Amino acid sequence: MKKMTGVAVATLLVLTGCAKQQPTHSLVTPPIAEEQPAAQNAPEQQGTPFVASAPAQPATASFSDDRSSNIQQCRKELDAMRLYSQASYASYQAEFQKIGAQTNKYLQIKDSIGADINDLVMPRYQFQIRELCFRIKTRLSQLIIRQAG
Repeated sequence: MKKMTGVAVATLLVLTGCAKQQPTHSLVTPPIAEEQPAAQNAPEQQGTPFVASAPAQPATASFSDDRSSNIQQCRKELDAMRLYSQASYASYQAEFQKIGAQTNKYLQIKDSIGADINDLVMPRYQFQIRELCFRIKTRLSQLIIRQAG
């Protein structure tokens, strides 16, 4: 029974990230948003420099903010993992830094390459970090449940 409850809690934790309602964007009228300097959008942690980007268009500002906050949440979950398993933390931390370095390298040349290449490459970098964050969330959930049970 405890195992069944643990699985249910783990599933609930994993699915809560999927339950967020995405903001709707009008294609007719762009939403009114105050532009902030790029320095304010940059993450506080040293390990996530690839989140910072050029100031976004008003229509995509909330999308960039959502992505940045998701990566910051992922970073917090990775830091929390350190309390439960130093080995898992070290492994995911190394992968997080590797993806960050790859993304930074791409962001340095992004403006000097064509839009067609950017359209092909950018989704790959976005997928890499989303997939890593999902695995971090799953592993942290498993570690917490294992300690509770």
